[in-house]
Amino acid sequence: MKALLLAMLGLASASTTAKDSFDQRVSTASKLEETPQGQAYDKVLYGAIGNDVQKAMVLCFPKGTKADTGRFTLVATLLSNGSASDIEVRPATKMAKCFAAKFAAAPFPALPAYASEDGLPIFMDMQITP
Repeated sequence: MKALLLAMLGLASASTTAKDSFDQRVSTASKLEETPQGQAYDKVLYGAIGNDVQKAMVLCFPKGTKADTGRFTLVATLLSNGSASDIEVRPATKMAKCFAAKFAAAPFPALPAYASEDGLPIFMDMQITP
């Protein structure tokens, strides 16, 4: 248990910044999400923003319109004030950027205790299905 706590503290203190590469930010967010605490927070997060994510997908990838990508990854930093910053998508297509803009307006829940003072990196792998 003590080793897990130390590992969590180490991951949380390894905060990401906009200067970090996209892949580094996704990797850090992925490692945090793989922990029991990260999995618990994911349930809270997606419970809070699930409807907004669904609405963004409908608006940005409307039925009957050919999607400009089959999948994309979003990475962002959630802040203690309930907002998201440093939102980036790859590939950065018009539709994926639309999703990122809508995602930015979602009501994000309070950060978990293990988040650093710089915020909590998160990522989403999105697959577009017809």
